[in-house]
Amino acid sequence: MTRWTHGLVNRLVLLCDLAMAALAAAFVHWRWEFLSWSQMAILWVLGAVTFVQILQIGRGYRVEHYVRPLRQIGHLVVAGVPAGAVVAICYFALIPIGSTNLMALLNWGIATAVALILGRLVLVRIGMMLVQSHAVLRRNVVLIGDLGRARDLIRRYREEEGEDGLLSFTALFDDTHEPGATAPSAEADGLPVLGGLKDLLEYVKHNPVDMVVVTKSWNDPRAISSIANQMYQIAADVMVELDPDRFSLNYANLTRIAGEPALQVQQQPLKGSLGLLKGVEDYVVATIGLILTAPILLLAALAIKIDSPGPILFRQPRVGLNNRVFQCYKLRTMRVDPGDDGSQGTRKNDPRITKVGSFLRSTSIDELPQLINVLKGEMSVVGPRPHVPNMQVATNVRYEAIRQYVARYRMKPGITGWAQINGMRGGINTLEKAERGVELDLFYIEHWSIWFDIRIMLLTITKGMAGPSVF
Repeated sequence: MTRWTHGLVNRLVLLCDLAMAALAAAFVHWRWEFLSWSQMAILWVLGAVTFVQILQIGRGYRVEHYVRPLRQIGHLVVAGVPAGAVVAICYFALIPIGSTNLMALLNWGIATAVALILGRLVLVRIGMMLVQSHAVLRRNVVLIGDLGRARDLIRRYREEEGEDGLLSFTALFDDTHEPGATAPSAEADGLPVLGGLKDLLEYVKHNPVDMVVVTKSWNDPRAISSIANQMYQIAADVMVELDPDRFSLNYANLTRIAGEPALQVQQQPLKGSLGLLKGVEDYVVATIGLILTAPILLLAALAIKIDSPGPILFRQPRVGLNNRVFQCYKLRTMRVDPGDDGSQGTRKNDPRITKVGSFLRSTSIDELPQLINVLKGEMSVVGPRPHVPNMQVATNVRYEAIRQYVARYRMKPGITGWAQINGMRGGINTLEKAERGVELDLFYIEHWSIWFDIRIMLLTITKGMAGPSVF
């Protein structure tokens, strides 16, 4: 029997989108008949391909999105507007001016939007309720290896996922259990320990198992290989738990070099079309941002000039992509101090901050000139926060001393980011805060998507530009 998977659910949602869009097109053709069937079909295909491609590039077809109505509507808007623009451009390019029907075209767009929203909020929502109620995505998991590591894995999973997790742990097996010996009747975390490797192979014959997790220490790679080799006779996914303290495999991928298998342990972020998409996002948002905030910048510049002597713009070296140093632009919010190299950062209620500067900092207006850095290609709108070279976060501790800090340099720094909207605004004056900031930045790099950027920008506007942590 074919099991339900995330991929199957995603494909069904994609088909639902296409079906609802096709129904809308059929209704419009029946009601207005402003195009022939062939013309309607061509324009529909162009719009549908654009819509689906944008959602796929932005990872919009994912199970976790379908239970959040607002997120689904946001996805439909972000993909639907460009798709509608493509249809409109092709329509006016193909149809003679005297024969166009703008009202019918607008009605087609409205009908399609209504159909897609109904499909997502009614059909998909009902489908997800059935999927959840019948637990068709839940997978039965057994673990084999070190029982201590197995218990720890189960505990961490239950803490992170709670009762709604999609993994159901059913049994544990100890690979050190001797064949032929009586199987122990012990339990670990409420799960029975049913013996060793041969007992696992026998267990699979009579019980549904979707995944086997090997919980052996990497100090014993031969034992891991021995267990994995025996798993070939089982029709299940086999996972080997990694030890991140020994070998970090955030970007692991099996590849080949000179005809031999090799393990790629890191990959360049934002390659190919993803890098192009990120670049377009940066230039479009930065251009629009500068145009919209130009009056605010002019008023702020005038206030700075009246309030205290010195330049309007503050330039400071920051570390960017591939550890390159660039000049970061901000509105000057402090009195001029030629001896300040920025390594000490800024403290709350810092006496060097001017009255106008305090207001600019509290509203994040001082950050707006960094849009120029974005247009210069030195920064992104969203990304890891740029820091001053050799910035000190604690006594005799520099930011670069934090483990994995340099991994942040694999992506352009951003005006805002995942760390900023999660409380990392203000001074980085403790080692714990610095480590937390690095952890959040790395999470962003590993999970980047266009939707993630849009979410961060919206959260920045609604809650991240002001507050007690902004100073």
